[in-house]
Amino acid sequence: MMTPAYEIRFDERLGIDRPLLHVEYEELPEELRQEFELKCQEVCARIPERIKCLEQEYLDRYEALKEAEDDETFYRLTDEMNDLSKTICDLNILFLYIEGTFLASSVHA
Repeated sequence: MMTPAYEIRFDERLGIDRPLLHVEYEELPEELRQEFELKCQEVCARIPERIKCLEQEYLDRYEALKEAEDDETFYRLTDEMNDLSKTICDLNILFLYIEGTFLASSVHA
């Protein structure tokens, strides 16, 4: 069985689909290249909304952190906020990789 030139795979951690190239971009035939680029644009279109959702989760945990009454809760919330920050960063990097530019600050929550 032959491996496809690319695939769109759901990334559980990021919460969106990701394009994965299995060949060099320049090796894609023109028709397949256009199809791949369209799929990438569809992925990029979902990133800003996904970031907004994650930022809201971050803010919710931040508010809960203010009310933390014990060390265990404080550290758990801090770890969750760190994980959310990493995911937001990775989504921005994915957007940069596909689009060649960072997201404008106006798209954030």
